[in-house]
Amino acid sequence: MLKKIIIIIIVAILAFIAFAYVWVFNPFNIGIAPLTRQTARSETEKRLEITFSYNKQRMIASSQYAFWIEDMDGNYIDTIYVTQWTAKGGFSYRPHSIPLWVSVAEPGVMSSGEIDAISGATPSSGDYKLVWNFVDRNGTLLSGTQYRYFIEGTMNNEDNVLFSGTISIGEEAWEDFPAPEFSIPDSEYKGMITNVKVAFFPE
Repeated sequence: MLKKIIIIIIVAILAFIAFAYVWVFNPFNIGIAPLTRQTARSETEKRLEITFSYNKQRMIASSQYAFWIEDMDGNYIDTIYVTQWTAKGGFSYRPHSIPLWVSVAEPGVMSSGEIDAISGATPSSGDYKLVWNFVDRNGTLLSGTQYRYFIEGTMNNEDNVLFSGTISIGEEAWEDFPAPEFSIPDSEYKGMITNVKVAFFPE
């Protein structure tokens, strides 16, 4: 009897170790989806493109991020993309997970359909592009000429990064390379989101 109990305990421990390994390191890319949300009907239309490099962090309470738009008065317009874990309730368990986005977008009062439309599984490391076509969260084409973009990432626990800038809508194309702002200046996780470029393409 004792031998059976010991075997059961050993099997349970090995199963837990295997689960933890897959959860943290995800060698088989379980739950991985391509990170690209494009609301454009055509890339010949007026649009904002955000390109960046992403290096997935291999710790619990990491690798969460969001890309969103506000007007010049700080009113929330739309989320271009947010990692699913935080958007679907993770913010309740870890208040430090992309806290600025949570406070502005208020995912707790979003419908499940809206969250599904703006979120996706945490992707694997790589280079990505997002496209926004100047529509708000209801799909209405905006008429303003200036907005603000924000890119927030939680690299590890309360270790966050923020990129931001102004979107000017005109007749000329432009590019912006926002500098990161780190909550912990000497963070060892600065490589999570890099090479951020925001580009505007007129009609």
